[in-house]
Amino acid sequence: MNREIFKNFCRYVAFNILGQIAYSCYTLADTFFVSVKTGTNGLTALNLAFPVFCLISGIGLMIGIGGGTRYSILKSQNEHLAANRVFTNAVFLAIAFAVVFFFSGLFSPIPL
Repeated sequence: MNREIFKNFCRYVAFNILGQIAYSCYTLADTFFVSVKTGTNGLTALNLAFPVFCLISGIGLMIGIGGGTRYSILKSQNEHLAANRVFTNAVFLAIAFAVVFFFSGLFSPIPL
């Protein structure tokens, strides 16, 4: 039993590592092509925008994965009302963050 769990764990970790390597290669290639086409100003803008993108992506992943995990656990325990509440809360939280990010970008852009 423990060997099977370890095997599944290693498989999921390996796919996660491969996915991160692919994402890093994509980011590196994107940075190269932006620097070739737009020069130093474009590369500077990309390097300033990338952490913001990572923050937004990270928050979305935390809400999605956390909410999905909690939802699945509650559904498997036949607690459908609580599972529906978790789903609804995750959607409202995602919308709230989306509104904050949207209006932050709309009303407070800082010229670089």
